[in-house]
Amino acid sequence: MLIDARFNDLVEAVAAKTPTPGGGSVSAAVGALGSALGIMAARYSDAAEVETGLEEIKGEFLKLVDADAEAYGQVNSAMSLPKGTPDEKVRRKAAVQNALSDAAEVPLKGMALAVRGLSILAALAPRCNKHLVSDLVGAVHFLGAALAGCGENVTVNAASIQDSARRERLEKAHAETLAAGQAQAGGVLKLLQKPAPK
Repeated sequence: MLIDARFNDLVEAVAAKTPTPGGGSVSAAVGALGSALGIMAARYSDAAEVETGLEEIKGEFLKLVDADAEAYGQVNSAMSLPKGTPDEKVRRKAAVQNALSDAAEVPLKGMALAVRGLSILAALAPRCNKHLVSDLVGAVHFLGAALAGCGENVTVNAASIQDSARRERLEKAHAETLAAGQAQAGGVLKLLQKPAPK
């Protein structure tokens, strides 16, 4: 399990010339770190409900670190299936399409988690301990990066799905979730902006 690895080992696993872990797993890990940073800010701000909400999101992001690697591993496995006969080609095509769909659904969950996390940070922003504001800003940026990174994985996998209804559903969900997350992030950062000196 990637999430049980030492941090340095995880970094080296990402750097290795292997298909996984890749951008989806890294984006989920960044989301978990952003959630953790938000939890720290919440604890110093006596915001127990924020802490509880972000703990749940952090845990879900950690699950996605491995889930994304496993989902894309299934794509690679499907691509490796034999295609020497017409029947084999049909089976391979179906397996690849199903695997691509799963590989798009997992990062879409990551996008939704990032939006939820940013929404929770918005509740913390007005009462964040002043010494933790920079950490809260960092948490916003990390969750924003998770949103964008997961979004890229949804886009690239959805683009190869031949079922137009399935592809369009994923593309629509991607666009709506990305817009919601970007709006949330911008709103939180605006709340945290220091007034300009007079």
